[in-house]
Amino acid sequence: MPRYASPPTPLPDAATKAVEMLGANPIRGAIIRVLAQHPNGLTSGAIERELGVSYQTVFRHLQQLVSIGVVTTDGEEVHHGRRVIYTLDRQAVITTLSEYRDFLLAED
Repeated sequence: MPRYASPPTPLPDAATKAVEMLGANPIRGAIIRVLAQHPNGLTSGAIERELGVSYQTVFRHLQQLVSIGVVTTDGEEVHHGRRVIYTLDRQAVITTLSEYRDFLLAED
């Protein structure tokens, strides 16, 4: 039984191997993919609807992605009717993956 729910879009075999090898969270990956397809960003509610997972799940993962710097917002999360737009920082994702690859393969 998988630790996380399956992503809404089936992964290609190579991506499935990487997710399994690293124990990556497929929902977090799906959020990154959705944001990559929407360069102007999306609200958490729009991401929730697109992925078909709970708002709490999307919000929790977005907060983690913001904290590590691969997703940015147009402002602080406010619970007074303001919609926050989440945008993928593509270069941060590329850099993070590249640095992790170098670490895994012991490349200095």
